[in-house]
Amino acid sequence: MSRDTTRCKQCRAPLLVQWVGHTAALKATVDLLPPDEPRLYGPAAQASTPNDLVWCLPRQPFRAPRLRWTSRGHPPDCPHQHLLTHRCTTEPTTLF
Repeated sequence: MSRDTTRCKQCRAPLLVQWVGHTAALKATVDLLPPDEPRLYGPAAQASTPNDLVWCLPRQPFRAPRLRWTSRGHPPDCPHQHLLTHRCTTEPTTLF
């Protein structure tokens, strides 16, 4: 699985871009937050839209960040960060 930490071309926010899954993978692009910033599952699920997925990001020592799928059965008290797809709010500065 390839992982890439990059920045949004428009707003320059730090992003985590990663293929998630083994059989049918999706390419996820999420805002990469500082490790000490809590993002609980409940608020993230409420902020998502029907077309968004909520990703769980466990951070383990000596391992690169690796996104995990969440589902209805995801523990509401999960201690990891829960991230949504990056939505850039900056307007493009060029026409092309």
